[in-house]
Amino acid sequence: MNKVNSLLFSLLIVTLFACKNEPSTNNFDPNRPPDFQAGDLASPMILAGFWIDLDFCARASQYGSVLQTMNNFHLPYAYAFTFNPGNPDSVTCFNAYESWNVPVKYKADTLELVGAKQGKSIFLNYHSQGDKDMTMFDNTSGSTTTDRFIKSKAGTKDGYLAFTTALNHHLFNGVFTPVGKGGGGKVGFTPGGFLQGVKDYDRYEVCTGGDCFVAGQEIDIVTFYDAKKGKEASAKFFGYRYNGQNDTLSIFNMVNAKPDEKGGHKVGTLAYKYARQISAPVILKPVQQKQQ
Repeated sequence: MNKVNSLLFSLLIVTLFACKNEPSTNNFDPNRPPDFQAGDLASPMILAGFWIDLDFCARASQYGSVLQTMNNFHLPYAYAFTFNPGNPDSVTCFNAYESWNVPVKYKADTLELVGAKQGKSIFLNYHSQGDKDMTMFDNTSGSTTTDRFIKSKAGTKDGYLAFTTALNHHLFNGVFTPVGKGGGGKVGFTPGGFLQGVKDYDRYEVCTGGDCFVAGQEIDIVTFYDAKKGKEASAKFFGYRYNGQNDTLSIFNMVNAKPDEKGGHKVGTLAYKYARQISAPVILKPVQQKQQ
């Protein structure tokens, strides 16, 4: 009898131990790969760094224009996000001219940006089992827009600079050769904002929003300046426009026709014209951004 009791007691201990060490099935997903770890789910530590709107950059490459991307695609809630494990309850958002913090809640791979826009939340879905990118879902205006974000590898100081590094690459990738006699040598626009081969200027900044759109909807704006002289002392607005194939870039002087009015500049004379020496850009699929 003692042997039977001892055996029953041993079986009870083994059963309790097995139940105690059995993985929780609360978040079980039968489609997860066998080597999936719970630590792969979205968290401030996993997401730490700068995340940039790759869809916006790709559209800018297709259109050759920030303005057309805003009008034909959409202006996202933010161009970039920064996740900081030292501040896990919020995320830093960036647009063209400011940054702000929004409370964030995590539930597995879904992030809720609480009250992000007009008191309504915006959601981010982290693809922990796939490409390790994120999709932003913004339904705050009555229809849903989506944007794909990727983690930037650029060594910049903030999220907006990480975004403009990618945007510069998509807009001005390649080597440019002046068109016409006396045009000089080849010109390069680096992703980091360095301008090579243009007399009197060695830096450039693309306008992505705010007061730098000095001509309103008429033309895209880029600022050239000389870092040695200082941006404030040497900065000059130019309008830029690609042809239909995005292989010819025209840069125009801007005339301040109405100094007292915001956006009072007009397109003036042609300042530079370049042929781009790269293959034709990849044309993206038609935008399907609005879902009722």
